[in-house]
Amino acid sequence: MSMMMEKPRQGSAAILFTIAFAGMLVLVTCLLAATRIVSGVSYTDAAIRLAGRSILSEYDTELLGRYGVFAFHGDERRIERDIAFYANASLRKDKAAYLPIAPSGAMARIFDIEMENPEANLKEFSLLDIDNFEEQLKSAAISKTAKKLTGRGNGIKNYSDPISGHKNRTLRDEGVTASLPSAGVAWSLPDVSSLSPQKLADISNSAASDVLNSQYIMAAFGCANDGVSEEDSFFDAEIEYILAGNMNDMSNYNSIKARLTLIRFIANNVSFYRDPVKMAQVEALAAPFAAAAGIGEEIACITISEIWIGAETKNDIGLFEAGRKVTFLKSPAHWALTDGKKAVDGLFDGKVINPVNRSGQSYVDYLRVLLFLMDRETKLLRVMDLIQIDMKANYNKDFLIREYYIGFRFNVKALGETFEYTERY
Repeated sequence: MSMMMEKPRQGSAAILFTIAFAGMLVLVTCLLAATRIVSGVSYTDAAIRLAGRSILSEYDTELLGRYGVFAFHGDERRIERDIAFYANASLRKDKAAYLPIAPSGAMARIFDIEMENPEANLKEFSLLDIDNFEEQLKSAAISKTAKKLTGRGNGIKNYSDPISGHKNRTLRDEGVTASLPSAGVAWSLPDVSSLSPQKLADISNSAASDVLNSQYIMAAFGCANDGVSEEDSFFDAEIEYILAGNMNDMSNYNSIKARLTLIRFIANNVSFYRDPVKMAQVEALAAPFAAAAGIGEEIACITISEIWIGAETKNDIGLFEAGRKVTFLKSPAHWALTDGKKAVDGLFDGKVINPVNRSGQSYVDYLRVLLFLMDRETKLLRVMDLIQIDMKANYNKDFLIREYYIGFRFNVKALGETFEYTERY
């Protein structure tokens, strides 16, 4: 009797084991399916992300090498085509030409993922955008990636005519000028009439360390008085172009020369009227001068003072053009024309007189001050102008900054999901 009761128990255990085993098979199958889905999503994400980064690898090497600017040329339709090409090379087994053998089985299914056409968006990434462009300049100034960022503007050559021996070119091509980033933007030279000498000195000391834009400009571009004439730069007076915006080297230099003359005249007035020795000389010269000119002594004092200050200012400009320095605020030892009678008689015309104390700031230092005073938009647009002009002249006649970008957004639909990315330098 007991023997007959054991068989049903053994059958129940077998059935229970079978049910449990079947459940485990279902669970394992589900886990394998889920793993496949997860791995497919992960693989798809990696393939699409790699495709997006491949677009960034197509940056303009000349633009980077010469100016330290990372940017690529393209448009949204081209980006979408390229992303599809790069991604399909990884996702589609029939397009995975780089694989040593054709995938098969489960691997073939992973390599055969259907992807809808990508959608790209270039808004907010244009190199023509002031913020984007400034970001690139600051990165270049910090990393010094551009070949031209070698401090070209720091050398000073001794010659009386800053443009002599240089190209002194004029940009006349209306098609080129009309396509410049600054075209149609109102501009004016920095206003220096209200500057105090102390403010000028403060700016000179802080500009290079506080403003990376100016640091980049001074390193990447030349000026009329740096003694360098580079064949692959259209203008010699590049920094003067940024400041003045004329299409001729000499016109730009003359515009800056006029501004420097005003700066020096303001500063010399302050130092002159603080010097008791010079004021005593003026009073001594006033009486005979007034008698000869038929004017009052007070008017004579003012006239003598302004003639003397004007002569000193003219000498300052001569010192700049000779590659020498002029301090912002002059002590008596920095004053070149110490004889008031000779200054009034014009005996210093045609000469450049060195002061006893030759310390001070160079022509390049004064350009840095003017750059610091410029409004940000005008300054950056003119830097774009110079880059576009030289890239057109030397590398690509169709080069336009507005067709270059520093990044993009895109999305792709695959495996029932939408993959979204932002790629930028």
